[in-house]
Amino acid sequence: METDRTDLLPLERRHKLHRAYLFRLATVSALFGAALFFIATGLLLPTRLLLGREVKARQTQLMTVGATLSSTADAALSQQLASFKSDVATLATLQDTPMATTVMTEVLAVARPGVVLTGFMYTPAQSKRAGSLSITGIASNRAALQAYQAALQAAPFATSADLPVSAYARAANIAFTITVILAS
Repeated sequence: METDRTDLLPLERRHKLHRAYLFRLATVSALFGAALFFIATGLLLPTRLLLGREVKARQTQLMTVGATLSSTADAALSQQLASFKSDVATLATLQDTPMATTVMTEVLAVARPGVVLTGFMYTPAQSKRAGSLSITGIASNRAALQAYQAALQAAPFATSADLPVSAYARAANIAFTITVILAS
């Protein structure tokens, strides 16, 4: 069964019907969009009211905290000032302390034939205690180790270079740790 329709309306009448259809479609779409807008606005209204109340509550809380802080601000300010003074004193002592890179550069500049350095441990000067540097390494023989210790002792950055006597127990490939007390 074939459905073959023949449109017998004149062309002008067909255009009017088409325009009327498009007008009805645009009207329904506009009404649907407006309805959707009003529904969405209605659903967002409680959230807006809740947020407005929350903002007012936070502003009240902020004013209360501000009033509390202004009454305790003097005590807190003096405590902070004391803390800053302590920090400044610490920084002033650090200014006079030699940097680790400077100390390491000076140590590495000391001649060390027959000695291989394997590790360093730097302790900066603190209050009345002088800074120190522990140097670990391996010496090829006792003479090389003794010469390196003497060179460190004579260096301008060191006040003493202590090497335990037990380091001289072996004759060759001597593992050692020299503690250098740094000049301030």
